[in-house]
Amino acid sequence: MTLCKKELNSKALIFQKELASKGVTLEFGDEDFRDYSLILKVCKNAAALGKLCMYAKPSKNTFSLKKQIKNPDIEKVIDEVWDALNGASQYCAESGIYEAFVDGSYIEGRVGYGAVIYLGEEIKAELSGTLDYTQFRQFGGELKSVVETVAWCKKNKVSKIRINYDYEGIEKFAAGKWTAKNELAKKYADYIKKVPVQIQWRHIKSHTGNSKNDRADALAKSAAKRQNS
Repeated sequence: MTLCKKELNSKALIFQKELASKGVTLEFGDEDFRDYSLILKVCKNAAALGKLCMYAKPSKNTFSLKKQIKNPDIEKVIDEVWDALNGASQYCAESGIYEAFVDGSYIEGRVGYGAVIYLGEEIKAELSGTLDYTQFRQFGGELKSVVETVAWCKKNKVSKIRINYDYEGIEKFAAGKWTAKNELAKKYADYIKKVPVQIQWRHIKSHTGNSKNDRADALAKSAAKRQNS
């Protein structure tokens, strides 16, 4: 019996239907299922464009997606549909509301942070760097990514932004839902409360195939690794 076949099939059929409405075809059969994974062939107008691998993680009730796509325009469509299916659609540029995807990383004693800021689908800024203090490990990088994002908003006169994160403390410390027990969290919460930027928060589960979240993660990791090189 193939583990998680039913769950993968259900998710794939929904994905297939949504992509079909965009003119993209997903093909798969029984032979494409493995334990916890499914291979999906991507086509448009009968031309093969690559494949996707969908993974199921039943312990977290999530799915992730790995892409091997030859056409960047088709990859963009796939990302948009996948994000929508997972509750992570973005604001359009006309809304005037920016989106930021933020992350932190701890690698071999070094802490990095990363943030990507969008207006619609256009990247407005990529922020990354390292922290001198490492005692808080990845936690420090996570909070720093938000602080740098907000600082960018202030500098560029951006009044509204939605911050997409995978570490829950980013929102919960700022909103007072979690009690800050160390000086770093206290300073962070106090700073966010005082900034003249209207912030919306959205939690995106890590490693679910959100390309923008993955980009922020890559920036944070790259920053930490550079300092180690």
